[in-house]
Amino acid sequence: MYIIIAGMGRVGHILAKSLSGKHDLVLIEKDKKVCETIASEVDALVINGDCTSIKTLENAGIDNADMFIAVTGRQEINLISSLLAKNYQIPKTIARVSEPEYKEVFEKLNVDVVISPELVAANYIEKLINRPGIVDLAIVGRGDAEIFELIIDSKSKVANKCIKELGKNKNYLIIAVYEENELKIPDGETELKPNDRIIILAKKDAVDEVRKLFTES
Repeated sequence: MYIIIAGMGRVGHILAKSLSGKHDLVLIEKDKKVCETIASEVDALVINGDCTSIKTLENAGIDNADMFIAVTGRQEINLISSLLAKNYQIPKTIARVSEPEYKEVFEKLNVDVVISPELVAANYIEKLINRPGIVDLAIVGRGDAEIFELIIDSKSKVANKCIKELGKNKNYLIIAVYEENELKIPDGETELKPNDRIIILAKKDAVDEVRKLFTES
């Protein structure tokens, strides 16, 4: 996949390093010194330029890109560059907003995915507070499902049972089990032991019910 990332601040830098070697990357950054640093660390074409400049975008190969990601520290720059990218029929644009209240504005202007790190962090913390027993979680799809990690309580209804004994349930699926820090893909014969860490995919509306099943007596 051919991806252009605009903005090599903390978010852009981490993202570029994560995607390096997996996709064809072009990175755009206005600060020349930052460009030099990034070029020495990431396997990508690094362009020193303004991502709101049509010339810069064309030098980055905007005509052939599959995805444009704008994560500069200024949300107005992210919006303008994403809208310019849209004019080149880019299949997917992603933009960062620093103020959550502008998320809806970006979406109405047809930016495909709008990310607010502050809002994501707040929602993440809120979910962990409201769902005691869950160690970690991630939102999947369009928010209609969640993947979360929890520890089986010794007094829960599922402790010391095989997965097949739980019966079929359309609301959740156990996708991994950690036994003494070893990750295993479970089957019906896998025994759920007290203090085992498990990873579950569940429908959003069923998360609390599933959590109670595995962590409460």
